[in-house]
Formats: sequence, C-alpha cells, structure tokens
Amino acid sequence: MTTAPRWPESWTEVEQPPSLYRRFEFAAYPEARAFLDRLAGLSKETGLYPDLSFSRTYVKVTVYGDGAELDAGAREFAARAEALATVEAA
Repeated sequence: MTTAPRWPESWTEVEQPPSLYRRFEFAAYPEARAFLDRLAGLSKETGLYPDLSFSRTYVKVTVYGDGAELDAGAREFAARAEALATVEAA
C-alpha cells in the first residue's frame, strides 16, 4: 500500500481513470458562484481544467491525472482548490 496521500484528505482518489474528486457544499448560490469564479482563475493560471458539476449549493470537482497515474499538477490543483473553498467572498 501507499503512504499518506499527497492531496487534501477530503478528496477521494479513483484508480480508473486516475482522478481525484470532491464535492464542496455551500449555503447559497452566491457562495458557490464565487467558488466557481475562483476555480476559473486557478484553471487559467495552471492550464488544468477539471470536470465540474454544480447546483445552487454545491460544486463537484474532478481532477484527472496525466496518463496512468495522478501527477503533481492534479494533486496541486486539488490542494489549491481546497484552499479556495475557504476564502471569504469579497
């Protein structure tokens, strides 16, 4: 088996296809929308565009690995998205 994961524990790893996903919950749409906007900025910065599904109160993010495994870029995106979810809306 592997040692401790190199991404936030709140994310779930899937082996096929190699990916990480997490559902972020929000109290209302404006909070979810603000998070989506922050994710868009992160995607532009990193060049990584995860799959997103969302409604008024949640955003599900799925980040895929590069090839046969999760790469450093996918793990970093997950960690940075985790931090963005806790940012207060301006």
